[in-house]
Amino acid sequence: MILTGLSLLLVALAGGLILEILGDKAMNNLPIFLAFGGAYIMGLIFLHLVPEAFSFSSIAGIFVLAGFLVQIFLEYISKGLEHGHVHHSGHGKVLKVLPWAAIISLCIHAFLESMPLAEGAVAVSDLEHQVNSMGGHNHVHVHGSMAIGSALFIGLAIHKLPVALVLMGLMKSIGSSPLVRWGLLSMFGLMPLLGMYFYDGVLHSGMHIPGGVGGFIAATQGLVIGILLHVATTVLFESGEGHHFNFKKLTATLIGLALSYATLA
Repeated sequence: MILTGLSLLLVALAGGLILEILGDKAMNNLPIFLAFGGAYIMGLIFLHLVPEAFSFSSIAGIFVLAGFLVQIFLEYISKGLEHGHVHHSGHGKVLKVLPWAAIISLCIHAFLESMPLAEGAVAVSDLEHQVNSMGGHNHVHVHGSMAIGSALFIGLAIHKLPVALVLMGLMKSIGSSPLVRWGLLSMFGLMPLLGMYFYDGVLHSGMHIPGGVGGFIAATQGLVIGILLHVATTVLFESGEGHHFNFKKLTATLIGLALSYATLA
């Protein structure tokens, strides 16, 4: 779990480093990379996350809708930083002060979407026993497919890189010091690890969970599905100049979908 979290931290720092080295050049092909990432996440949702979440409990559907609404609220605060949009003021001018609300929103987003990665650190036999005894699912097979190298990890890494790049660019454009830039980017990069520890702590707390452990897993994964579904659809239909779906974007989308299919075990 620590290795998974630190790997996502390195991805965030890599995004910041790319911006520091390349400057505005790093933004030129961002829409194409966003389309690729959005397509991969869309494939990840329907090929991996949805089947797994609903294998635990149908309650996942309620939390998919909840996650979608949560992301709408977070995006209202962050003004679209989660999918590569540069933060602007109401008059269309680039902000000259650090948008703390947007940064906090990004951190909450990263915290929530990374929680299921902790499942890869849970002992398989132990979790199966909890699901069977508390969740009432006698035929659920739990496996550590959410750890580093999993489809979800790859999707979050692809998603986090451009977000970190845009966040670093925003902080640099308003004249934030290197200490502030790298400090806040590190805080953002550590959110997945904190989310994983929270999720793992709940699973191993021994507390009574309504619906059992299986219901908790289904609810958490449903929440993540809703969040990522909003991000993926927004990226696919809004990235690029004039929101046009050109040949490069189409190619990137098809490659992203193909890669998500290729990760099926």
